[in-house]
Amino acid sequence: MNTTPSRGSGVANSPDEEVILVVVGALALSALVGSVGLVWVVGVGWLVEHHVLVPADAHPLLAVPGAAGAGLDLPRVAILLALLLAVGAITVSSARRALARSRQEA
Repeated sequence: MNTTPSRGSGVANSPDEEVILVVVGALALSALVGSVGLVWVVGVGWLVEHHVLVPADAHPLLAVPGAAGAGLDLPRVAILLALLLAVGAITVSSARRALARSRQEA
């Protein structure tokens, strides 16, 4: 009986291959973190440009972390809270319906 994993199984067969996997994983993670940072900076700029966020010189009520002082003023905070409440209500409603349906089927 053959107990060694086959070459095509996707399992590292030697310590050298395991080290290569760790190095490749670390490089991929660092590239992902760098990309997320760049997307955040570009995204915040776009949000300020399209008046979703107010710029820092408008003295926002709620500053967004990493946005160079840009953030939300009172009307935008109210809109955000209304959206969060709506999402919460939809989530609770869906969960109650699913629970009622599962009780009917049981």
